[in-house]
Amino acid sequence: MRTVFAALMVALVLPQTATLLHSVPPKVVGHLDASKLKGDPTQLGWSDTGEQMFLQTADRDAVGMVKNTHYFVMSATDARPQSVDAAPEWATAYWGWKSNKTAPGSQTFSIDIKQEVKTSIATSAPMGGSLARGGGGYNPNGGGTSVEDVQMRSQQMQKQQVITLTLHNQVIGEFVNQQFLPGYTFGWAPREVGLIAYATPDGHIAVMDEQGAKQEIADTKDAVLPAWSADGSKIAFLQRTGKRKYDLVVVDVKP
Repeated sequence: MRTVFAALMVALVLPQTATLLHSVPPKVVGHLDASKLKGDPTQLGWSDTGEQMFLQTADRDAVGMVKNTHYFVMSATDARPQSVDAAPEWATAYWGWKSNKTAPGSQTFSIDIKQEVKTSIATSAPMGGSLARGGGGYNPNGGGTSVEDVQMRSQQMQKQQVITLTLHNQVIGEFVNQQFLPGYTFGWAPREVGLIAYATPDGHIAVMDEQGAKQEIADTKDAVLPAWSADGSKIAFLQRTGKRKYDLVVVDVKP
């Protein structure tokens, strides 16, 4: 009875796999070299007509904050970014609803944002570490805890600022010692579609509905910046292919 109860509780808590969309295999429509774009991608968006896409890149400073943003416009079928002085109005409007905390037209389909400080060990050590060697107390043969052991352990410990995004108990984004960028790991669909696309912790693109049912899009990996087209028929994202190199990938989808 206890096993059955536990299984029911898991079923209630975890998002359920479902068929929310039918999709064709992802298509690479272009290649991007961030070293030539004066920064790494931080925004990706669609024009209202679906013919153009907007790309923003930026550098990060020593503490992970975004600086020196750059703006580009490109064809949605051929990723050849052309530099522009500022983000077009359509790109600003798109990013406003694409990266919001709540889904367009909803007050309840909303992302939970948690900020905390976590402590990690900077260098690897055997399980238990040097502080566990030899039990407690003084040991003339070299066991026990010395002042040097304590100092070394202290130096190994690092505090990390972690911001975690969750939706229906599913992690849809995590930023460690970096500035939180809304929309970097997720993108709301237009109001009529009622879904969200996001990059899973292992880099796949998945979609989720307001009830928590989810579906991974096949053949997607190393993904960032998922972005629905304004008519809800396509999902674009950037796929990391190497150091500062990305493919622009588009998936045709339909309910």
